[in-house]
This record gives sequence, C-alpha cells and structure tokens, in this order.
Amino acid sequence: MESKKTILATTSSFAKEFPEVLELIENNGLNIVLNPLARTLSEEELNRLLEEHKPVGLLAGTEPITRSALARAEDYLRVISRVGVGWENVDRDFAEQLGVLVYRTQGVLNQAVAELTIGLILSALRYISSNDRLVRQGKWHKTLGGLLCEKIVGIIGFGHIGQRVGELVTAFGAKVIYNDLQPIKVSWAQAVSLSELLTQAEIITIHASGKEKIIGLEEFGNICKRGVILVNTARGDLIDEKALQDCLQEGRVGFACLDVFENEPYCGPLCSFDNVILTPHIGSYAKEARVLMERTAVENLLRGLREVEVL
Repeated sequence: MESKKTILATTSSFAKEFPEVLELIENNGLNIVLNPLARTLSEEELNRLLEEHKPVGLLAGTEPITRSALARAEDYLRVISRVGVGWENVDRDFAEQLGVLVYRTQGVLNQAVAELTIGLILSALRYISSNDRLVRQGKWHKTLGGLLCEKIVGIIGFGHIGQRVGELVTAFGAKVIYNDLQPIKVSWAQAVSLSELLTQAEIITIHASGKEKIIGLEEFGNICKRGVILVNTARGDLIDEKALQDCLQEGRVGFACLDVFENEPYCGPLCSFDNVILTPHIGSYAKEARVLMERTAVENLLRGLREVEVL
C-alpha cells in the first residue's frame, strides 16, 4: 500500500481553534504535520522540517520561504498555501519556475484587522492601556484623552483592509485621507500624496504591503504632525523602529500602536514606553476570522494538489 503523502503546517497555532480542519485534510488521504515549535520558524528550521517530512503541500505561515528552501524541496513540494493574506515571504517567481503553485487567503481578514486597528486607535486616543496600568498600581489619576470624531485619519494602503478601516472611522465622524498606488474613488475619502498625508494626518494607520521603509526619521521628525498617533497592523518592515523610538522620546510622535515588527517575536526598547501599545501580531486572531482563513487555506491547498494531480 502506498504511504500517505504529507502536508506540513508551519503556522504557530494551526487548527487550535478549528480542529475540524484537520479532518478535511485527513479525509483526502493526507497526513498532517503541525509546527512542533509553535512559533514563527526561521529559514533553517523550515529547511529541517522540509527535509524530515518531505511534504507535497505546505500550509505556510510568515516564515521565509526562500529560493534556497524551494530548491531543497524541488523533488517533492508541489503546493504552498499561505494561511494569511500576504505572501511576500514566499519567493513566488522561483516557485513558479519550479512549477510550485502558491495561494493566499485574500479577503478573509478584512474585518478582523480593521476592528483591531479601530481598537488600537481608540485606546491610544483615550489612553486606555496606560490608565489601566495606573489603576493597577493604585494610582487614581485621570489622563485626558481625545475623540476620534473630526480627527484627520491618514490611511497608507487603501486596499480592502484600508477601505474597511476608512468606513469604520468615518462612522465615528473622522475625516479620511489616503495614499495608494492605485486610483480608488470613494465619496467619503480623499486621495493625497504620501507627503500630504504625513503632513495633514493626526492619526496615521498603515495597511500597505511590501518590505521597503515608508516612514523613517525624516518623516517622523520633519514631516508628520507633532504628536501624531501611528498604527501599524500591516508589515513591520514598513517603519523604522529606531526612528520611531527616538521621536517618541522627543514627543514628535504622540502614541504608537504596533501589531507587527521588523523582527518577531519582539522584545526591544519600545516595551518601556507608556505611550506605546504592542500586540503580538494578532491581526487575524479573531476566532471567526481564523476559522475562515484556515478552512480557505486548506481548500486552496486541496485545489492545488488536484491541479498538479497529486490527489
């Protein structure tokens, strides 16, 4: 009897909230191997797991899936299905050369990331996290915050998530300006250049893709409004964390909320700032969103395996 082909799931918590998704894989005659480290893998760790299990399919997290890793797995890997909306961590050009199909779960996280963004903005405006810490320390000190209503919110990256954030802040009475590479027309938001957005926005929230820095020392220090609130739930590489730290110390940036970091897990100097909220990359960590994302990723994987005639 032919042995079962293997699927490797490298996301840190795959099937934890939705174990039924494992049955979907196993019912198709496949063996599933979960991430044994329960955290984001390094390239070396991914390579070891690939060599050990030789999977035909990869339910991928945010670990680097490089040309080197793909070349090592050329003889057996046929499909990569990202459990997430981004796929910048995958060398897709080289995967295409090797005939490896690559999928992502586009659209499933719009509401989850948008709601987290709103929560971070409101917490920054009303100093919710710092007020909580003061009460726990026995200090009954009320910090005066501000309203989202009538604030100018600048959205960098106006795709589906950015637009959903815009719709939600508009419901609070905020004014929305945005910058995007593609022209997008909506009646409730104004397209502006990046420099105009940085100059005008009282709250900046990032929903762009890519790895190149968008905001660094020049932008934080000389272009952005003094006291600006910055929210990043998109990609950690898009801002210069050292420049952000310096401008927080100087008061040029009033508050920062980060769910993504240049290096994860994050443990750095921003942890010591009271005017910073740090969350461990939880944009997708709403149960409803995780269930939909994992099911969609598995369905993409199975479709790909049928296309390459593995199933």
